[in-house]
Amino acid sequence: MTFEKMSDEELAYLKSFGAHLYNLRKQNNISRVQLAFEIETNEKHLRLIEKGEISTGLSNLYKISKALNISMQELFDFEV
Repeated sequence: MTFEKMSDEELAYLKSFGAHLYNLRKQNNISRVQLAFEIETNEKHLRLIEKGEISTGLSNLYKISKALNISMQELFDFEV
């Protein structure tokens, strides 16, 4: 889905999720490069997720939760 087709609410959700992911990664003292390696993607892709510029799939979200040693519920525990 492109940004042109996303509502303001969807864009806000992506930005909030990205900021939450960034904070979780920092709290776990894991670098972006290391997390990207753990979830089998590249640093640029992860950076775009953290900046709220792209969405990602459920399988990547599952890998992120496992790499950060948190539940999927914790991964989605944020305010928009």
